[in-house]
Amino acid sequence: MGAYLTPFQVLGQQVISSALDAWGLLRFSLGSITALARFFSRNGFRASARVTMQQVYFTGLEALPFLSLLSLLLGSTVLVQSLPQLQDVGAGGLIGKILVISIVRELGPIITAMVVITRSGTAMAAEMATNRITGQVEALEAMGIDVFHYLIAPRVVGSMVAMFCMIVYFDVVALVGGFLVASLQLTMPISVYMEQIADSLQPLDLYISLSKGILFGLVISLFTCYHGLRARRASFEVPMVARSGVIQAMFFVFVSSAVLSAGFYWI
Repeated sequence: MGAYLTPFQVLGQQVISSALDAWGLLRFSLGSITALARFFSRNGFRASARVTMQQVYFTGLEALPFLSLLSLLLGSTVLVQSLPQLQDVGAGGLIGKILVISIVRELGPIITAMVVITRSGTAMAAEMATNRITGQVEALEAMGIDVFHYLIAPRVVGSMVAMFCMIVYFDVVALVGGFLVASLQLTMPISVYMEQIADSLQPLDLYISLSKGILFGLVISLFTCYHGLRARRASFEVPMVARSGVIQAMFFVFVSSAVLSAGFYWI
């Protein structure tokens, strides 16, 4: 009987484990942000900048073909689904507002973040876990190299820059997809389409969308790197820590997106 835990004991262990995990993530985030603040003034900046450019290339440029197709399909699909309802009520002039609200404000940042999490986030977590398991992290520390400065900060900077640029690219291509549908179904000239978009797009929309990109890039890199470095000495831990990092990053992206949108548009 003593080998079995009561439900309250199981719940208590889970709460304690979650609290310790949150504390560890907070300490890791503070250390990473501190290294980020000193990123451009530390010795070894050239090596770190090279890692940053590699991260930007892998996260952003290599994902552009898939992101292009995804954004083009999304922009056209949103308008294909919206046009019949708008035409039924004689509200064809709301095309620009529909696209701005659905794509620029919400879907653009979220879908781009999902692409980065499932592709680059998983890779970062697996890379950090492999570095830990093979002893490379300990070797860097033994040589006096700041792990946060060399491993974490370049990936954080690269992810933030890539996310910012990818969201701009996603929004532009999605709006092109919307124009293709509008021009085919409504024979709408591009001047009228661009005028509707310009009238509907407010500076706050761009500010929130791009701010989400920077925040999501920061969070994705921090969460996945933190969980990757939690691996110890077994190779089977690599997919486990990668899964934990991806799930927590996805959860934070959705929650923070909802909170930001509610805070800026509704409150």
